[in-house]
Amino acid sequence: MGRKDKQIADIHVEELPLSMRLRLARQQKGVSLTEMATRLGYSKGYLSGIENGNIRVTEDLLRRYAEILLIGQPELEGLLQLLHGPAARREVASWFVPYPRNAFFTGRDALLQEVHERLQTGGPGSRLLAITGLGGIGKTQIAIEYAYRYRQHYQAVLWLNGDSPEALLQSCVELAAHLDLPEYGARDHQDTVQALHQWFKEHPRCLLILDNVDNPADLHSFLLPPDNSYTLITTRHQVIGPLGQSFELLEMSPDESVQLLLRRAQMIAPTTALARIPDAMLTLAYEVARELAYLPLALTQAASYLEETGCGLASYLKLFREHRAEVLREHDSVASHYQFSVATTWKLSFERIQQAQPASSQILYLCAFLSPDRIYEEFVQQGIAHFNPELVALEENPLLLHRAIGELRRYSLIRTQPDSGALSIHRLVQAVIQDSMDEETRRAYAQRTVQAVNHAFPLVTVARWHETWSRCQRYYAQVEVCLRLIDRYQLASSEVSQLMSKAGHYLRERTQYRLAQQLYQRALDIDRQLYGDDHISVARDLGNLAQVYEDQLRLERAEQLYRQSISLQEKIGGATGVDVSLLKRYAHLLRKTGRAHEADQWWQRIGPYDADHALTRDVINDNDPRIIYHEEGHWSTRQHAGDFNNDAHFTETPGASFQCQFTGVGIEIISDTTIHTGEIKISIDDSCIHTTNTARFSVEKYTQTIVFSHTNLPSGPHTLKVVVINGSFVLDALAVFSFNGPIPTEEKNV
Repeated sequence: MGRKDKQIADIHVEELPLSMRLRLARQQKGVSLTEMATRLGYSKGYLSGIENGNIRVTEDLLRRYAEILLIGQPELEGLLQLLHGPAARREVASWFVPYPRNAFFTGRDALLQEVHERLQTGGPGSRLLAITGLGGIGKTQIAIEYAYRYRQHYQAVLWLNGDSPEALLQSCVELAAHLDLPEYGARDHQDTVQALHQWFKEHPRCLLILDNVDNPADLHSFLLPPDNSYTLITTRHQVIGPLGQSFELLEMSPDESVQLLLRRAQMIAPTTALARIPDAMLTLAYEVARELAYLPLALTQAASYLEETGCGLASYLKLFREHRAEVLREHDSVASHYQFSVATTWKLSFERIQQAQPASSQILYLCAFLSPDRIYEEFVQQGIAHFNPELVALEENPLLLHRAIGELRRYSLIRTQPDSGALSIHRLVQAVIQDSMDEETRRAYAQRTVQAVNHAFPLVTVARWHETWSRCQRYYAQVEVCLRLIDRYQLASSEVSQLMSKAGHYLRERTQYRLAQQLYQRALDIDRQLYGDDHISVARDLGNLAQVYEDQLRLERAEQLYRQSISLQEKIGGATGVDVSLLKRYAHLLRKTGRAHEADQWWQRIGPYDADHALTRDVINDNDPRIIYHEEGHWSTRQHAGDFNNDAHFTETPGASFQCQFTGVGIEIISDTTIHTGEIKISIDDSCIHTTNTARFSVEKYTQTIVFSHTNLPSGPHTLKVVVINGSFVLDALAVFSFNGPIPTEEKNV
């Protein structure tokens, strides 16, 4: 099926070049390109080249256009002036941009203004700006639109193709020929480059656009205009060194994406506002844009498909979700100057990386199976050798890891987030990588990803609480991804069981008991499948389940599981082979159910094996009576699923305070930094210990954030007092550390 004639919006006609005016005039008269070619006796491809600006129109053909399209004499004279007039002759030398203006260019107004301001405000030696970003993100379209929109600010606007050193040399030859420089035919192309450099010296206030520069470092020894001109570079490489300024182009906003999709698909007029689009169409358009991750090239390809087939947004959405790989390989060769489809664009980058730096490709494959945002560098370092044992050197040597990451940044396939130093990857890049694998290979990489995450995700321990808790918070998004991979590929291994147990323990500590119970149960099922019923891993799983049932006050079921775990551990390792902490928890449960005599018997059994100085951590919830809130602080309560025990106290009153008496060697303050931030002063035993601003946690916002920890107190009773200096503050819970001095179970309110 052939593609429809590319439409041009009837806006800014006076700014359009002659070629696009001819196309617009033809479209306004309702004459198709095929009909026009038949009446003129030319091929359709030839006329398409003229209307795209790739073939120069002759005066005779221009007059024949006017005759067929009934163009009046005044308008014809204007077109002839564009073809032959003095202004046109001046423009021949001052304008060398090989692409017509994109009539469907959408949004990005603030970004274009920023480009202009950064170019114009840069002093001598800094009039170079590089637009960096992923292939298909819209870098070249930004450069084209900037050239047309701001051409009046420059004496000349000239364009070079920087795909490779060879392409750049050839482009210089073509530019020199356009400028009618005698050196354009020199055998040594470096003579041509020098002639161009001299031309720039003699013609100030020129804009040179170097498009798709493969390696900005090559430009040091090549062509850069002198300080009296301006240079705009587009490149995938995120690092351009001392060449000049740079900024990374990101995805379009959801609103811009929807406008581009619907306008390019000819489903709305170019001037139609979002508020005037029917709700049903708008909802579907936002879903399509979200699926395409707001990538301009993908949106353009989708719009071209919609225009060509007329299938409608709902059908396209279903098609994309069911046949994503094939859809991303679709190439809009007519409606876009872009040479490749989304999938092909990135596939070429993948192949180059594989050849240049195999370790980089493995990091990329790992990232392709992870949650795309906030992939922490230390997480990659801790897990990469378990993803691929051949990369153990990257785990041991951060320099090698940085080099491998740098190669990925060269192609903008991953992004480094300046606030946290974490890596991120575009969701469509992940999709293309996974879609390039057969099912067996995808399953193998999913298994390796689970192994890597299991190694990096820590077990929360009291001895290293702050460190392990913070890492669990940062890495838990990757655990959620792994759980989906485990379900999809029905993975069952010791690594899967271990990851579920560690994640269950973290969720239990967060009082997300239902989820913790599910993971503990799944770990038990896998271990029974792997080892049978009589194995130490099965005994530990039973103990974990017992604890989470106890947390939910399902004490009868908890007791059954405790007894099963203890009995199995005795069967495997004898009376001395039972975990002491398990025996303690069971004794506490007996006391909690009013069976003090039985509990004492178990404590007697524990006695010979109990550690003298075991560090314990006990949580005091925000509604515990030991926490006293001063009424003048206007403290309020809230119910929130992310809080410890799903509740918290908060205030927005400066001077608000609370205090708590506790016995132990340390204390933590647990808050929520997702929304509320403020400065607090912390005192222990009437002595100011610390002042902290919880806004410093704004880079990574979590519920149950530890905002203060002090574990070097003398053992004994203490009084904590916290005063809000400014802003707002949430008290979710306190945690008390002690040596063999847990808060009695019957007094705990958690």
